[in-house]
Amino acid sequence: MNRTLPPAIVAALEQLGTDLTTWAATHRDSSVAEQEQAVLTRVRAALPRLLGAVLRLSTRKLDPGLGRTRERCPRCDQPCRVHSWRLRRLTTVCGLVAWERPWYVCRACRQGWSPVDRTLGVVPRARLSAGLQDWLIRLGADTAFGEAQAWLERLTGLHVAKETIRQQAEQQGAALEHAQQQAIAHVERTRESLLPVDPPPGQFLVETDGVMVLYRETGWHEVKIGLVAGWQDGAVCAPSYVAAREGAATFGARLLAEAARRGALEILRWDGGRTGAGLAVLPEVLVLGDGARWIWTLAAEHFSARRELVDFYHASEHLWQVARVLYGEGSAAAQAWGAARCHELRHDGSALVRAALRKARAVTPEGRRVLRRERGYFRTNAARMDYAAAKDAGLPIGSGAVESLARHLVQLRLKRPGARWSLAGAQAILTLRAHLKSGRPVALQPTALSPAPASPVAA
Repeated sequence: MNRTLPPAIVAALEQLGTDLTTWAATHRDSSVAEQEQAVLTRVRAALPRLLGAVLRLSTRKLDPGLGRTRERCPRCDQPCRVHSWRLRRLTTVCGLVAWERPWYVCRACRQGWSPVDRTLGVVPRARLSAGLQDWLIRLGADTAFGEAQAWLERLTGLHVAKETIRQQAEQQGAALEHAQQQAIAHVERTRESLLPVDPPPGQFLVETDGVMVLYRETGWHEVKIGLVAGWQDGAVCAPSYVAAREGAATFGARLLAEAARRGALEILRWDGGRTGAGLAVLPEVLVLGDGARWIWTLAAEHFSARRELVDFYHASEHLWQVARVLYGEGSAAAQAWGAARCHELRHDGSALVRAALRKARAVTPEGRRVLRRERGYFRTNAARMDYAAAKDAGLPIGSGAVESLARHLVQLRLKRPGARWSLAGAQAILTLRAHLKSGRPVALQPTALSPAPASPVAA
């Protein structure tokens, strides 16, 4: 199909061609590195002009010939004439773009607006396009704001202040946190998910743990993390995450809301007779944890159909600690005792281990203290240590998924050198990272970029 190219696009492309030809003529036999940077720089410089030309060509209400067209006021629905043409600037992934669009003013309600803003999907006074906003949010979630600024400029040529990146990431995280609180309240009230249910494949799996984070004003605090996923063919499938610095009871409600979104509260069937109230049968949830009491309290409160399992490797660490206090660090006797007990635990459960702990005798006060503590640990968690049955059923016996989650969700972002977090800023980033790493889409907040109080965050 033959079509004459619009003059604005032709002019931008001709200017780009001239710039590239001039550079090539004045930089004979340059290296590939020099030439690729030269081309990239000049293409970047041409992008705003090209985008501006495309916007003007594709947006019908930017046609000056439509200046007499009337538009109805979005507030009172009165027909209005064009009041003036106003300049609009927007920083996009292609750079800074500007265009003039018709501006209407309603005399009845004194409302001013431009229908072009609605057509293009930009809100009044917004300075960033949705595409660039998405970039800034994801960069701010993944790395320190100053580092995000440097990478953005290096890879795209765009200069955005690190405070703008912080603001965009934290605003999006705060919006997601607000939505999460609404979902939590709905689940607590109705025992149903507020959001569409997205069940994982295979065995329903819940893992939870805690990791320490340094806050600016109050020092070190535990951030609790939770994983909701499926277990199928020996692997974790379709995981989703939550994270928050809060008490066990509050975090339990957060974890339950996420489990509800994944289908943990969906009724599989009703058991009972033909008359009277039946018993709702829910999916069985495998809860894996390190043995901390709050984990099992949380599981008992929120998951009626559950199977509890202490992470085997945490339990093994308890045995090795006993071996060290009984026989000495690094001794052959300690190695033999620890290996034998771990083998018994893995293949026979906790009965033989508990018997061995009862027979053990420590010669130091510290050793006797450790023995008392570990006897209590294995006695309390005996029913959660049937690893042979779990392996026979094809279930996991280790909580490695949530252990790695502590690092890649929390530590790699919040525990960077020099980072100082406020409670609100840290929670916004935690919620944003958990949302993104769960593979969930981000609905950008249609808010104008305006100065906001700086969060006490160094990174």
